[in-house]
Amino acid sequence: MSAWPSDPLAAVVHAHPYPYYQDLAQRRPLYFDAGLGLWVAAGHAAAQAVLASAACRVRPLEQPAPPPLGDGGLARTFCLWARMSEAPRHPALKAALNHALATVAGAEAGRLAESLARDWLVREPLSGGLLDRMAQGLPVLTLAGLLGLEVEDAPALVAEVAALAQALAADADAKALARGEAALEALRARVGAALPRAGGLLAALRHALEPDEAALTANVIGLLFQSLDAGAGLFAAAVWHQAQGRPLEAGAAAEWAWLALHDPVLHNTRRFAEGGWRHGGQTVPAGASILVVLAAAALDPAGPGEALMFGAGRHACPGQALAMEIARGGLAALAAARPDWQVLTAAAHFRRLPNARVRIYGDKGRTE
Repeated sequence: MSAWPSDPLAAVVHAHPYPYYQDLAQRRPLYFDAGLGLWVAAGHAAAQAVLASAACRVRPLEQPAPPPLGDGGLARTFCLWARMSEAPRHPALKAALNHALATVAGAEAGRLAESLARDWLVREPLSGGLLDRMAQGLPVLTLAGLLGLEVEDAPALVAEVAALAQALAADADAKALARGEAALEALRARVGAALPRAGGLLAALRHALEPDEAALTANVIGLLFQSLDAGAGLFAAAVWHQAQGRPLEAGAAAEWAWLALHDPVLHNTRRFAEGGWRHGGQTVPAGASILVVLAAAALDPAGPGEALMFGAGRHACPGQALAMEIARGGLAALAAARPDWQVLTAAAHFRRLPNARVRIYGDKGRTE
């Protein structure tokens, strides 16, 4: 792999992208990348301005859902997700979700994740492949447990969320879309079965979002979907840095804050200019796509040195605290097994994702 990424998208899976990101933030805070066909906001001020501007939408005005989703269940569900909507009710919907998530004690999420991880380690011998399954499964299963969803068939639940994520990927083919539609129906059934006995987080969400059961169901599924790659990447990164001698298993807030800033999972997000948007003497034309390079903006020496892994502004991810606690719990269980961290992480490589840096430790999916 070359010493310098070719562009901000290639940087996501580069071995050492952070000097490049810092240089990009300093030298080219806002520019048009002809090769990518995208405007790029890499400086802290530019990124924050994009994320804060009502003229920079999370979806194009004429495309509330990605066109490949068609007009089926995937598209309808996508349009109901609070993080993917610019509808007038969005602020109230987002506030309701934030309030409901705030009712969950971080310690409760961490304990549940640690318990699930310990059970996993009893059932299967420790290996890179097991790490990958834990990384993907722990966020989904912990959230499902907090929501009161049926998790007896845990592998099927994780597979359904993974199929949904694959269907929403930009390169999804017809088969992936069909599997995603089927997975969505299965997830709807799970949420529907849990609603009559709703307690805890699901009860808080139901209270916040009633009487709109469609929005409730969609956003519960959305929470599971959003946890998948972000949660997997966070746990896998924690394992990697534990192997490098950083004591993350102790749960020190400063160490996890360092991880979020210096090796984040989510590296970029996109916005779409509704009208001509100006910043720093430049104009982004109407209809243009903007790549907001969160990982670069966070490292900009001109900025405050704050992590942006979970975004900022009105579409920031509301699950940051939960994601951190779930990763902490999983890592604590793994540390208790006293593994050889160096051996466990020797085959580390990255999944091919355009926006998330997710390490995998098994023998499949190499990026190089």
